[in-house]
Amino acid sequence: MAERLVTIATFNEATEAHILKGRLESEGILCFLGDEHIIGAQPFYSAAVGGVKLRVTEQDVEEAKAILSRIHRGDNQFDYDTIELAPPMQEHTEEITCPRCGSDNVNEEKYNKTVFSLSYLLLGFPLPFLSRKFACYNCGNTWKGKGKK
Repeated sequence: MAERLVTIATFNEATEAHILKGRLESEGILCFLGDEHIIGAQPFYSAAVGGVKLRVTEQDVEEAKAILSRIHRGDNQFDYDTIELAPPMQEHTEEITCPRCGSDNVNEEKYNKTVFSLSYLLLGFPLPFLSRKFACYNCGNTWKGKGKK
């Protein structure tokens, strides 16, 4: 026998409904959103269709409502002390500095903007010609290569 879905909350915006749906799913409650695509396509239809509906199975209604009320009250019963955090990932990035002023406020330009723009204008699609240039935001210097480390 198919389980009946019960609407436990309605929202004017799909974003809030998705957030609370994710919270309920993280608690192990199967839930669905109704009319989210209608309101996503035409936000002014929200009042006409009754908003985005958060629906759960009939057997999970009480638990879902308790979780939603706990979220709205701001009570969080999650014990953060029991979590084992993963060690931070070490990125292998090298610090690039400007050879003129020594600033680390630099940006790498990977593509030649002139060729990129002209090919898009003439051919209708851009050709990504690689050009490893760097530009300093502090002094305006541009250079090829890596710069000081």
